Amino acid sequence: MIDTLAETPVSSSPGGRFKTLAIAALRPVLVVGVALLAGMGIIIYTGQNPLPAYENLLIEPFRTWESFSSVLFFAIPLVLTGLCAAIAFRANIFNIGGEGQLQIGGLATAWLAIAWAPLPAIVLVPVLVLIGAVGGALWAGIAGWLRAYLGATELVSTIMLNYVAYDIVNYFVSPGGPLAGGGNATNFIPQRATFPLIGNTQFHWGFVVALICVVLVFVILYRMPLGYEVRMIGANASFAQYGGVAVPRVILTTMLLSGALAGIAGSVQVMGYAYQYSTSFIAAQWGFTGVTVALLARLEPVGVVVAALLYAVLEEGALLMENNTNVNHNIITVVQGLIILFVTVQLSFGWLRRRRAAARALGTT
Repeated sequence: MIDTLAETPVSSSPGGRFKTLAIAALRPVLVVGVALLAGMGIIIYTGQNPLPAYENLLIEPFRTWESFSSVLFFAIPLVLTGLCAAIAFRANIFNIGGEGQLQIGGLATAWLAIAWAPLPAIVLVPVLVLIGAVGGALWAGIAGWLRAYLGATELVSTIMLNYVAYDIVNYFVSPGGPLAGGGNATNFIPQRATFPLIGNTQFHWGFVVALICVVLVFVILYRMPLGYEVRMIGANASFAQYGGVAVPRVILTTMLLSGALAGIAGSVQVMGYAYQYSTSFIAAQWGFTGVTVALLARLEPVGVVVAALLYAVLEEGALLMENNTNVNHNIITVVQGLIILFVTVQLSFGWLRRRRAAARALGTT
């Protein structure tokens, strides 16, 4: 399935690398553009003027630093959860559990940020990010081990583990829970454990963590033996095993990496956004949105950044559109649904094209 989702492997030449990265970056823009055109038709059908609506949706978010910083702020967790889904899907592992892995990573971060408050910031901040990664990795590792060594379907186990994670975090932060601080949340973490804000905005230095993760995933996928094994398993696990790849080990390792990225997303949201863990994280659905971001990006790390930014523009623009026009913000939910539909259609056509090409090749042999 991997050849229907991912782009052509990155070339070793500078020109080839630039072409591959450009395609990975432009494809999400084209898909979203088509979805927006369809959304424009829906707005016209409801009797509204689409031009002011789309001006607020697509232009207003870039007119001031305040609104654009909100776009960047919205994009931070989506980059990380998009990477979480992308690296797992590259190995043909359907990790739909990024949501639960994020919750576990966020809760662990808030708990230890409070417990280790006396540590200096230069030690505490990176340690807490690592704690979030470990929490998410261990939670994903349950489903990874079940898939790798028992053959259990990770699609089911990761979804079920999401609900287990919800129950765990609710137990810990609900009134009377071990970490309850009021309002179904932990106490606030110390200031030395937070990411500094950039200017008088919500945008914070957690974006550096997200960009570092993008680089790391790119290096793992295209510059390390593990990445080659991941892509080989995604293309054909039986062939990879025949070629000497330890398929169970790579599957488990990939799930650990995937969960770590989701756990880091939880850490970043605790340290840069809420300054505590709250069950409101569940309602935000960052993990599930990350799956869409990964598919929109065709599982390319650079494409994930672009897709996350596009989604963030839609989120910020929807708020501006609702405040400044008569168009309901729910139109953006329709546009997001159309994006998923168009990505699915695009993947289906790619799969059919490759299947027919393979059939023709077999017919000529």
